[in-house]
Amino acid sequence: MFAFHAAIAHIQAHVLRRFVTFVWVFVALVLAGCSRYDATPQCSAAIEEGFTGYFKVSDTGLAVDQVTGRTWYRCNAGQRFQNGQCVGQALHLTQADAMAYALEFSKASGRKWRLPTQSEMGTITLSECVNPAVNPNVFPNMLVSNYWSSEGSNSNSRMGCATYTYSGNQFCRELKDSQLPFLLVVN
Repeated sequence: MFAFHAAIAHIQAHVLRRFVTFVWVFVALVLAGCSRYDATPQCSAAIEEGFTGYFKVSDTGLAVDQVTGRTWYRCNAGQRFQNGQCVGQALHLTQADAMAYALEFSKASGRKWRLPTQSEMGTITLSECVNPAVNPNVFPNMLVSNYWSSEGSNSNSRMGCATYTYSGNQFCRELKDSQLPFLLVVN
């Protein structure tokens, strides 16, 4: 009987040691995962005031990417550029409504505006900083949110493509009926 109790105690001690080891490994992994963004600076602190990189910005709210030639509106759709800032409320629309807004905006302005592609959104996001991962001197008041692009998912017709501006990550798993902010580019 004593041998039986000793065997049970040995098994319990072994299980407890394995459990404690598992907990320590789990805690270490969680803490390591949390620090991955700590090392990445916020763009508002990392980018010198006034530095616009390869963008030529205007007082009318336009930013021209001098590498691609693409012209962007510097504010979120629904806002207007005034005294170096974006004022007003950013629109949050479904993907279809955002595309319809771009058409209406085009008619009113006399220029062909549209939602950017995923590739175009990738040209304004930065990998060296976050929160949001864009140059704040070019795109002031950018929200940290998923932003629509003009594309849809290749695997699911109910899903659209978006860019998460905190980090610049892109994906095509956003329900097209979700209401998101968006930017406009000249066609």
